[in-house]
Amino acid sequence: MDSAPGNDLHAIQTELNRLETYRRRIYLGVLTLTFAIVLLSWAFRERGDAFIALGYPAFAVVLAGLGVALWRRACSLRTMEIILVATVGTMILSRLAWHFAFSDPLNEHLLLLAGGHYWAVGILIVGGFITLGYRGGMITGAATFLFSGALATHEVLGCFLAAGDYCHNWVYLLRIHLFLAVLLALTSAGTFLRERTWGAFTKAETLQHWANTDPLCGLSNRRGADRFLSAEAALTDRYQRPLTIILIDIDEFKGVNDDYGHEVGDSVIREFANILSGTVREVDLAARWGGDEFLVATPGVDLRSARHAAQRCRRAIERAPIAGIPVTVTVGIAEYIPGQGIDDAIGRADAMLYRAKAAGRNRVISEACELA
Repeated sequence: MDSAPGNDLHAIQTELNRLETYRRRIYLGVLTLTFAIVLLSWAFRERGDAFIALGYPAFAVVLAGLGVALWRRACSLRTMEIILVATVGTMILSRLAWHFAFSDPLNEHLLLLAGGHYWAVGILIVGGFITLGYRGGMITGAATFLFSGALATHEVLGCFLAAGDYCHNWVYLLRIHLFLAVLLALTSAGTFLRERTWGAFTKAETLQHWANTDPLCGLSNRRGADRFLSAEAALTDRYQRPLTIILIDIDEFKGVNDDYGHEVGDSVIREFANILSGTVREVDLAARWGGDEFLVATPGVDLRSARHAAQRCRRAIERAPIAGIPVTVTVGIAEYIPGQGIDDAIGRADAMLYRAKAAGRNRVISEACELA
């Protein structure tokens, strides 16, 4: 079934809300894990490490506040993502700066840096791309890499200038930063390709949707209906299941345009399309076949059941005005005969429609039955 524009927008908004809720839960999980790591690092810190002793409790409080704000939806998700990356980045990079500025000589804590802290710098680079996308990730990743590189360069230059005995450690720092550079390049390329591919798929899907959708009422247009009918006819030929074609014409629609104007006529088309899309099943097709004529295809429904459903729809429309105007419809129904082609079924449904019009309109006529 093809839905009206309002239903499409509602479905899109519902999906976006669902995705936002999912992302918030992921971020809450990340914050909880980071909070636990910070507390464990603080609890099992080495003596004399003033940064962990004083700084980590402050970071834990900030992380807890972010978790509460995220849970209570205190601000937009995009703002929260930026704050989250900035907070975690500040914690990781300030700890790195502390290592270089106030910790033991480089040769004594290089293993700790390589095995216990630079992995966090790598996670920050990757996390920036995952959270903020390509553009935000490039800004975060490049800034992180340059900051880390500047710290390492300052350390190595100071060692050479002081003619230290352990200046060969620059080789290990170079390897680490080459790894970070490769990580930054691969992550940025992957994110860029993902966003471009996703954008291309979204654009193609949007173009396909509008190529097969009537712009006035949001139902499938004739092109989209032809594709659906061809596919369902092939399934019917193979599995011998019923397929019923229903043609519906709004009675005296030209008079509606002449008497009330085309804007009211358009409103009638739109509201009727909404009624029709809410009447058929999700597996059915509801399409604007042309002008004031609509087509419904019901896979798996035989002629008798389709006739009863069409009659209920006709009576409901007769009882309730559409766009403030009394409206009636005339319906013709035919069942697809396997192997005869879909055009044959549409032609027979069209013949039933004209027969119903000739009989006085506001009625349902199907093959092998009298006036309904």
